[in-house]
Amino acid sequence: MRTLLTYFFKTRIKSSVPQQGFTLIELLVAMVMAVLVITPLLGFMVNILDTDRKEQAKTNSEQEIQSALDYISQDLEQAIYIYDADGIYGKSADGINGILSQLPSTPAGKTQVPVLVFWKRYFLDKNENVKVGTTDVRAGCLVKLPLPGNPCSDQDYQLYSLVVYYLVQGGSSTWNSTTARIERWEIRHGIRDVTGTLTRSETVNGTTRTVNYLTLPDSGFMPFNLDLEGNLKKKLGNWTKHSDAYNISPTALVDYIDQSTQNLPPSQSCNADEQQVPRYTESSVPATLKTYSFYACVNSQNYIARVFIRGNALAKFQNGGTYSANNAQYFPTATVQIKGRGFLGIE
Repeated sequence: MRTLLTYFFKTRIKSSVPQQGFTLIELLVAMVMAVLVITPLLGFMVNILDTDRKEQAKTNSEQEIQSALDYISQDLEQAIYIYDADGIYGKSADGINGILSQLPSTPAGKTQVPVLVFWKRYFLDKNENVKVGTTDVRAGCLVKLPLPGNPCSDQDYQLYSLVVYYLVQGGSSTWNSTTARIERWEIRHGIRDVTGTLTRSETVNGTTRTVNYLTLPDSGFMPFNLDLEGNLKKKLGNWTKHSDAYNISPTALVDYIDQSTQNLPPSQSCNADEQQVPRYTESSVPATLKTYSFYACVNSQNYIARVFIRGNALAKFQNGGTYSANNAQYFPTATVQIKGRGFLGIE
């Protein structure tokens, strides 16, 4: 570099002929100098941009995982009962059929497994609009008082719903093909009232009857039956859906959940009083979803669930990126322990 600069300036100084521009040799020398200076700078800039892109993907993934866990926590805090593995898959020795067969079947092109299944209580504010047939009605006006002007009762409601969080892979080209996602599904009860003009046939303990509603339940919803024999775990573990088909689809909560199946990081084991969901020894659990990327340790008796999630930020900038000890920083993990309200809010 020094030799090229010395030659360039000597040539300019020694020349006695007025110069109208640069000679070809001078231009070539300048181009070589530019290449020698710019090339390292470009490489440096590309490296900075690539590093920034990776760090941004890692940060976004961490935020998404934490936001999803926060959402699940708020949901589970309203749980009156959380299903453990026996309640989902069944335990014949205890007379528990399990509710897996009562949940929506897996759509074509999808692979999925339920992770969190629970009953929750939700609050319907009097000012919320609800459907009565095809008409939107304010909840507080579902019941009219026998007073002049037919005023609204302005009543709030406490209702029950069944919620399921799935670990899902496939189903649409919209989603990343090398990772999984978490989806949430919920069906809600309607408002029963003998004055209701909406009706539905329901079979309870072998007896079919017509039930009046102010607002109908979601299709397929059936309230749990506490008249069944056994303890609470057995009663809810033998829940059966309504004969109507489900018509509500799950909604996506978060994408880029890790799908690595080899060289996995150490997972936390469940305690003696907990059961892991999904239970990987069950034949209904797809092998491709036995990744410990989204699972829970559930103590159904005490309404407690410890939830674990592992994301995959590497897949955001590297197709097919999988876990290894060298790139562990791109696989953010989060965990939380949640205690539900307890059955009927007693606990």
